[in-house]
Amino acid sequence: MIQVQPASSYESILFYYDLYPTEVEDLGKIKKVTTNRGVFALKESTVPPQQADEFVHSIRKLTKLGYKQMVPVLPTKYGEYTVTTGTHTYYVMPWIEEIEYTAREPKEDKLASQLGVIHRLSVKTQPFIKDNIDDSYQQLLRRWEMRRLELNRFADQAEQKVYMSPFELTFITHAHMLDQMAQSAKVHLEKWYELCLEKEKYRTVLCHGRIQRTHAMFTPENEPLLLNFERAAIDTPARDLASFCRYSFPKVYWSEDDVLRWFMRYESHLPLLEEEKHLTCAYLNFPEPIAYAVEAYANGQGEMRELEHVQRLEKRLTSMRRVQRLTQKLMASTVEAEQQ
Repeated sequence: MIQVQPASSYESILFYYDLYPTEVEDLGKIKKVTTNRGVFALKESTVPPQQADEFVHSIRKLTKLGYKQMVPVLPTKYGEYTVTTGTHTYYVMPWIEEIEYTAREPKEDKLASQLGVIHRLSVKTQPFIKDNIDDSYQQLLRRWEMRRLELNRFADQAEQKVYMSPFELTFITHAHMLDQMAQSAKVHLEKWYELCLEKEKYRTVLCHGRIQRTHAMFTPENEPLLLNFERAAIDTPARDLASFCRYSFPKVYWSEDDVLRWFMRYESHLPLLEEEKHLTCAYLNFPEPIAYAVEAYANGQGEMRELEHVQRLEKRLTSMRRVQRLTQKLMASTVEAEQQ
């Protein structure tokens, strides 16, 4: 990892790639850099150094495993993959023009398939060392319980008012369902723990961390090239799958059968174990998106109006209702498979 002084401009960062820009177009986190050697994408990120190291390790690991469905990260002339300043981490990729996606199947089907490929290539079975796992397990339980209490507190405070706001009224209408889902998440998590303890092992994979349609470019053949591996880490496949679903839900109109199809595409590469399905259901059932919406509303974050807060809450509540049915079907399919 190359260190650059904070006062440096893009030109000084690009120097490490022997790139001398004639034009730099600021597109937010991505800078379109035109040089006499072609056009490149300079990504500006705020990931901390340790996470940047994980990112580089993941890119190298995927390359070593022969995975080709990603936008390549170009090394500097010194063989490093990132350049850091005091506040930002930078890396360079070839510039790829976005083209129209013309395939009939949704993008999410193809992304789910690529997630399965990455997980299949990197899967490893780990011994379930109880003392090591207990800390993470108890920490997640405590965080969820704190979140659940915060939601209950918000409901209690709203109910004490003579006139509730539209947001509060919308939340109160669904508060019981959300509490049930929080309890259901806990049950699934406990089932995952029990099964892993019984088998004395669990699986880890290289997780992308935030796979979604905005983190993929599509080729003329409508095949995805993944990018933004900045949150990549070794973890359980359940975390990556739940994250994929959560980030994909707002982008598409979906039904439970659509998401079950995503799982089928994924499992054509790496079939999930029963405990991994329980953990995926645990992550999906816990009403984390609702907690974030309530927190933003209560703290007055951003410049959103009441109506906008309500609309966002309603969309997330609709997703949570579908998640309830989805996870029931997902676990039912596991039972059916075991009976055959």
